[in-house]
Amino acid sequence: MSNYFDSDWAPQVRLPLKRVGERWEFLYGGDVPVADGTFAELILSVGQITDEQFKQRVTQEVTFEILPEGSELWVALSDRNAPASAKQAWPKVLREDVPAGATRFEKIRLGPREMRPGQIPLPGMPEKGGLWLKLKGLERCELLSGTIHMPDGFSTPTATSLNHAFTLLSQAYETHRISNTGNVYARVFYPDRDGVCYPLDDLRKGVQVNKERELLHQLWADVEQKLGWRPTPQVQKPKKKKQ
Repeated sequence: MSNYFDSDWAPQVRLPLKRVGERWEFLYGGDVPVADGTFAELILSVGQITDEQFKQRVTQEVTFEILPEGSELWVALSDRNAPASAKQAWPKVLREDVPAGATRFEKIRLGPREMRPGQIPLPGMPEKGGLWLKLKGLERCELLSGTIHMPDGFSTPTATSLNHAFTLLSQAYETHRISNTGNVYARVFYPDRDGVCYPLDDLRKGVQVNKERELLHQLWADVEQKLGWRPTPQVQKPKKKKQ
């Protein structure tokens, strides 16, 4: 167990627990001696949840749009032969977000969803393009997208996914690499409303990094509302002034 906000860097430990009465105890006996306010994740079989309404709330799937079709994204690449002009084409990014070794950024664009003739869409897949986030209960599952429009003049005009787009760009510009796969969550950047581009990993984690970001704030408020964890705000009527 560890504090949720320290989980990215603090050592962690997995503890076997058992439900005894109205509390959780260490499997081998005794209470779990942790500080008040400690956050932890409980992993258990869905079939062991006794309240059907609670079970539905924590297992329901929600898929919603993050960025609309036509939105631009930037891909960070480690091009050892990049000219000086490549640096001038960088979007506005925070230095600490730039992947190690990145020397150039290439702009791609979210396209429509294209279905092959006879192809059956998978459950939960969005019917249109753009960038989508698929959640199951309280877990952040995966990012989904339609086709990807590659940079102008690129040899392959479209890619089938973000991973495919990264591979094509890596093959073209990262010729020193043996493998042309990569972590799109760290290498692909989206423009936020403050004019700065941030890695997609920020959206996947659903956290606000470095400062409050309007897009994420509105996004996760909507998610909490859909999942039933945030009550609908009540509109207060203005008080009448005394005559």
